[in-house]
Amino acid sequence: MLRTHLIVCFILLLVCIPVYLIDHYTLKSGGSNWISLDFSNLLIKAYLVFLAIDITISTLAVIYYPHFSLLKTHLFSAIISLALLALGLFVYDRYDHTKSRNESKVITEQREKFFNDVQLLRWWFVPDAKNPGEIHVDLKVAAQGRFAANVKGNGIGEDGNNIFSSDGEPQHLVKAGEIIHYVFPLTINNPGQANNVEFTFFLFKHRIGESGPNDVSKVYKDSVDRNDDGTYFYEKLPSPLDHAPK
Repeated sequence: MLRTHLIVCFILLLVCIPVYLIDHYTLKSGGSNWISLDFSNLLIKAYLVFLAIDITISTLAVIYYPHFSLLKTHLFSAIISLALLALGLFVYDRYDHTKSRNESKVITEQREKFFNDVQLLRWWFVPDAKNPGEIHVDLKVAAQGRFAANVKGNGIGEDGNNIFSSDGEPQHLVKAGEIIHYVFPLTINNPGQANNVEFTFFLFKHRIGESGPNDVSKVYKDSVDRNDDGTYFYEKLPSPLDHAPK
């Protein structure tokens, strides 16, 4: 019986060859030019884990319970192995999910202290909202670095036409605690009045070509459903002034 069991185990090992070929030619990396899905080696790894569990359980069963039918031994061993493999994958998935969630929580907590590094104090249209040529903003920055900004104005609704846009001025150095008066020259892309204005401000605290977790990218817009997505901070846009402050 042991000899027959070893033959069965050898056959199961030989099955690794077609499983590997199927894995190699059907689960290779694929996707568009901006996202790539790679499931290579997933099938062969799962089969090897299953095989290790199955051979261990069936060998122990053959040694300690030689009176059992070999067919039943391998059948129950396969069922138990699949159950253990599924349980292991489930536990690993839960562990990986919890780990990712905890890492995300830590990153969010670390980023909180940079939320107010850029604060929009007030803003207004020039000459007015119906015929805007420029947008002026007053901001306060809490840390020194390289500052950049852009703005866009859309029509009614999320899919409204882009009415105007501006990339603002080139990056320039700012000091910690500085009040900035920033001017956006507007490019009119479509006729109409912008009902949804969105500002994006950037404060880079490293040399050109370098980045770090303390860099700030902050969006001001009318509707905000979260304060931080791990890349951008979000804050509700205050109403514009009716006219330029004196």
